[in-house]
Amino acid sequence: MINYTKKDEDFHGIFKLVSGEEVLAKAVITEDNGDCLVFLQDPVCIHAITKEISDQKVMRGMGFTKWMPMSDEEFFIVRDRDIITMGTMSKPIVLMYEAFILGDDPTKTHRRKSKLDDNKGYLGKIEDARLKFEKLFRGWS
Repeated sequence: MINYTKKDEDFHGIFKLVSGEEVLAKAVITEDNGDCLVFLQDPVCIHAITKEISDQKVMRGMGFTKWMPMSDEEFFIVRDRDIITMGTMSKPIVLMYEAFILGDDPTKTHRRKSKLDDNKGYLGKIEDARLKFEKLFRGWS
């Protein structure tokens, strides 16, 4: 039973599974009939990259690969007893993760982008606000 996290709130987590895999995903922890379940959305694994540039130089980096590359599913369910430990992603890793997910499937761009609208954020004209404030101020004196 996972007692030290908030239930039914999504977060970006890193999960070490009993199989030895480290899985990064947007997750929600919930209870079902006394069992604790973790719903993983778009889970990925860390992929280490090492490349020799020359005889004395080596380039190292990391990237992501889909946890189950042959599946079209976005959500997976993991039982709490299959998790050794878990933590939250740091902000830079969240940004890298989201960029990977958005770059992996062009249909998911709606997660970050919103339609532009000429009236979005428009509260009125400055002159109208000035007149309202002057009228309000005069009413108090």
